Amino acid sequence: MLPLEPARRAQQSGLVVEAEVLTAQGFWNADHTRLFTRHRLRVFSLLKGQVADTTGLVLITEGGRLDLEQQVLTNTLQLVPGQQGVFFLTPAPWSGLPAVAGKAWTPFGSEQGFIQYNTAEGTATEPFRRYAAIDGAFYKELTRHTGQNRRVLRANPALSPAVRAVQRGTLAPIVTGLAPQQLPAGAEAVLTINGDGFGSTRGTGFVEFRNADDGGATRVKARERDYLSWTNTRIQVRVPSAANGGQPVSNGHPAGSGPVRVTTSDQQSGDSPSAVTIIYALTNVESTDGTLLQRPNHIAQNTSGGITFRFGPNFTARASAAASWQRALATWRCQTGMNWEMGPDFTTNAIAEDGQNVVAFDTGAELPDRVLGRTTTYYRGCFAPGGSLVFWVKEIDIQFDDAAVFQFGPAPALSALNQIDFETVAVHELGHAHQLSHLILPGAVMHFAIGRGQNTRALNLLSDVAGGRQVLRARSFKNLGCGGPAMLPAPLISFNAQNTTGIGVTLNWATRDECFLSSFAVERSTGADTTAWVRLGTVATKPGGGQYQFFDAQTPGGLLYYRLRLLRPDGSLDNVAPALITTQGASATISIFPNPVVGTDILRVQYPAAVEGSVVFRLYDELGRRVRVTGLSVVAGLNLLPLDITGLRPGFYILRWEDAQGGMGSQKFVRQ
Repeated sequence: MLPLEPARRAQQSGLVVEAEVLTAQGFWNADHTRLFTRHRLRVFSLLKGQVADTTGLVLITEGGRLDLEQQVLTNTLQLVPGQQGVFFLTPAPWSGLPAVAGKAWTPFGSEQGFIQYNTAEGTATEPFRRYAAIDGAFYKELTRHTGQNRRVLRANPALSPAVRAVQRGTLAPIVTGLAPQQLPAGAEAVLTINGDGFGSTRGTGFVEFRNADDGGATRVKARERDYLSWTNTRIQVRVPSAANGGQPVSNGHPAGSGPVRVTTSDQQSGDSPSAVTIIYALTNVESTDGTLLQRPNHIAQNTSGGITFRFGPNFTARASAAASWQRALATWRCQTGMNWEMGPDFTTNAIAEDGQNVVAFDTGAELPDRVLGRTTTYYRGCFAPGGSLVFWVKEIDIQFDDAAVFQFGPAPALSALNQIDFETVAVHELGHAHQLSHLILPGAVMHFAIGRGQNTRALNLLSDVAGGRQVLRARSFKNLGCGGPAMLPAPLISFNAQNTTGIGVTLNWATRDECFLSSFAVERSTGADTTAWVRLGTVATKPGGGQYQFFDAQTPGGLLYYRLRLLRPDGSLDNVAPALITTQGASATISIFPNPVVGTDILRVQYPAAVEGSVVFRLYDELGRRVRVTGLSVVAGLNLLPLDITGLRPGFYILRWEDAQGGMGSQKFVRQ
């Protein structure tokens, strides 16, 4: 974002109110391509325009959560119930929204259309600005821009100095040290806070970090699940990447570098004398009911084991922009192993959930005012065979401001010419697509701010690269049980294993545009244990890359797993998801997929059978009622069986099976 001028914001807003968010509810547009969130506001005072209903003003924001679907847009306002502040509103411009009683509004400039209150401190903040007090001078400054005197419609007790004084105790805690002083956010890293006067138990106490999305102007709270221990002299807390609501309320903002604040149960606060440095922040996704926070994973969406981006027509028309974008793409691919590629140009510039990863410029005012670029990530949740909920990246769209003064390169941007370096913005937005959040770390690509004439095209090894590789290695290069196949580490584009009875197992793989690669290692594991790997051999890279092969003639009987490992120039290894091979006497666990079942009437069952025979499958609904019985024949070895679930209503089900030898079991799944 670039700073939005207060005068322009007030002029472009049809309604300016001081209000509190009462509700938040996600919903689809009519085409079922975009998620929005509907909020209801309680209005305390009016600074511009007129409002008839002080408790039912409807505000719409882009993005939202509904069931197992989520859409998250960078540089876009996210609100939660309890937030207070000044809203600069304009009529919601989107077509296809459900009808609402009265007019629906949206903040002009999105994040910059809201001045957020900290009612506990009596201060206010917005991106790029901070207000030391919510007082007469604050309101006078607002009315100077709106041209309308403030009219109080109802009292706001939360802003009463007397109420704040009653809420506060007498003895402030003392923070003496933080350990470690460098760690990531959203990766389960634990910060130890030493000091005195914290209280023997947490009660209503909390820990706050600087908000990386606004450079630390506001603070974000650790979530309930993040607190591991709390004593009078020591606190242990996980560093969050999607922080909790509170004062100030926050929704999904990552912890950033800076001093840490401890607030005790009697609402006394103390700041650390030193700062913590957040080296990278991993994007976290929250379940709709707020009970689960998880790092999402990428899946292989194309036949090359990765993700394909496509240029919209208005992007293709600017050859220099397309070239700059592809340089940014190669930067991530050749330093983290992210398997991205460019596909054929797309037919439209539409940013919507349509199964295509589109890169385009906006047309007119599609992006909020003063937003240079925005990444929209579409998430879907699914239930793995063990019952765990997994969120994965279904689609990514990236949009840039068509009116910005971009320097597309390869020459650097110049501040004297008021230029914004497009490649810098592209590398940053691709970092969000990589599932990295903002930092307060100058010199890092994911630093929250950019200046005119700034050229930050190279990744920071200790933050951008380390965070990106953590996303891939911990989740995206693995099979998590549902959502789709694991991504292949770039430059790999294919990998498979084939068994020839009595001869051996052949592994084949291929690469394209090799970079960030030294050699390959082939490993094997016997039985269901995929932790005891045996190195079978190594394969050197070839000039130009291409097709590779490895043959294993000494294959033991039973169930075998093979994996390929890519040796990187720094000595680290990236693993390809193991390939399963069954030979005589093999056995494996039973699994069902997809789960949840979406857009199909077929539930597939991976069923290993010791002998040829038949299996009876019985389906039960959530009340325990049997709804279907199916008998299928199986052969010895690994079977992939289709179960017809046509006519089953959406809901929770249990699949039970029993074979002719008396073996039985069950698994749960969801039909959507």
